[in-house]
Amino acid sequence: MKSNRTFDPTVDDQHWQTLFETHFQNMQSLNAISTLWISGFSKLGIDNSKRPLAEDLTKAIQPYEPYTFIQTSQNIILEQIDWYRHIANYEMPLTSFVRTPEELDYCDEPDIWHDIMGHIPFLAEKAYSEMYQLLAKTYIQAYESQRSDLLSELGFIGGMLIELGLINEHAGLKAFGATFYSSTEVVEAFKPENQLVFTKEALQSGESYDRHSFQGKYYIFDSMEQLVDVINDINQRL
Repeated sequence: MKSNRTFDPTVDDQHWQTLFETHFQNMQSLNAISTLWISGFSKLGIDNSKRPLAEDLTKAIQPYEPYTFIQTSQNIILEQIDWYRHIANYEMPLTSFVRTPEELDYCDEPDIWHDIMGHIPFLAEKAYSEMYQLLAKTYIQAYESQRSDLLSELGFIGGMLIELGLINEHAGLKAFGATFYSSTEVVEAFKPENQLVFTKEALQSGESYDRHSFQGKYYIFDSMEQLVDVINDINQRL
């Protein structure tokens, strides 16, 4: 999906500040912010008043994890295989606009607010980065082996957990999914009636992530170790 939006640094900086101030008030009121995310975010030196630049984020993260962030000129949702090939090479492409404040609840285009706030703080954490490298490399192997059964399970992990998962931390239930750090869908996820426990049956259900609307149900898992074990199990079936 491509966009005709143009990059305006001044306007994007204004929108970045507004989004940061309003969205993270929601996150804090829900007590939803993961300690993993907080730890990663603290390493990046992000100025809340302006959109960070790809080269500055690369410089900030590389003492911890060797990612390079690539600023693109287009807004496009990559195919999963292309995304994971970038990740496996410790690369992450960034889209080129910040959504407007009116699009805080939902933005039907890939934007840099989600790219940066949803993914990069987690990638700065070694345990998360190692898990994500394992997921990327396992996906590539499954794709090249034409294992549609395993790709379905990996697709569930990438959508329903990496984008929309909830994790039990020592401090309580927290937002793990990257989508929650850029969208008011986090409010829906913290309604008990929308929460489900992650199970093997769910993994094998074939359920996929609908990026065009709120999902309406959100899976809880217990730890990063549990997630790594699930991915390793898929890897061993290749």
